[in-house]
This record gives sequence, structure tokens and C-alpha cells, in this order.
Amino acid sequence: MKTVAIICFVLALAVVGKFAMDCSAAGQLLMATRLEIPVEVVETDAFGDEVKTTRWEDGLQLGLMDGAGPATGGLVFVGVGLLWLDRRRRRAAAA
Repeated sequence: MKTVAIICFVLALAVVGKFAMDCSAAGQLLMATRLEIPVEVVETDAFGDEVKTTRWEDGLQLGLMDGAGPATGGLVFVGVGLLWLDRRRRRAAAA
């Protein structure tokens, strides 16, 4: 059980790392998951003026409230529960 708990903690850290990388790439705190990533495109029109437009590309940026938070919380909860059960089982076996 201890091994599975450690795996849960490592996966929780991986989810937090993915969330941090996505927030860094977006330049802001992502509260909700994005399934499309905005990309600003600068084009020059026929008159020589620069025109900025936003193009949406397919991608995934993990949000806090509907992605990273529940996943991390669930993994940590399972990990702590497994460690507690393992400790309880070892105490009962020692007695």
C-alpha cells in the first residue's frame, strides 16, 4: 500500500507541474481548463498597417477549478488514506 501511496503523491506533483507550466505559458492563472489556445497573429494589411488578430489553435491548458485542483486533491486524499491504512495494519500486526 505504501508504494501505491507514493505513486499517488508523485502523480499529484505531476498534475501540479503541468498546471504550473500551462499558467506560465498563458501568462495568467487559469481557473478553467482551455481546450483551445489563443495565438495572437500580427499581419500587415494592404495599407501597411499592422493588424493584430487572435487565432485559436487546438490544445489543452489545465485549469485549477475543474482540472488540477480536484485531481491533486483526490490523489493526495487516496495517498494519505493508504498510508494511514498501512500504518494501522502494521500496528495491528505488531501487537
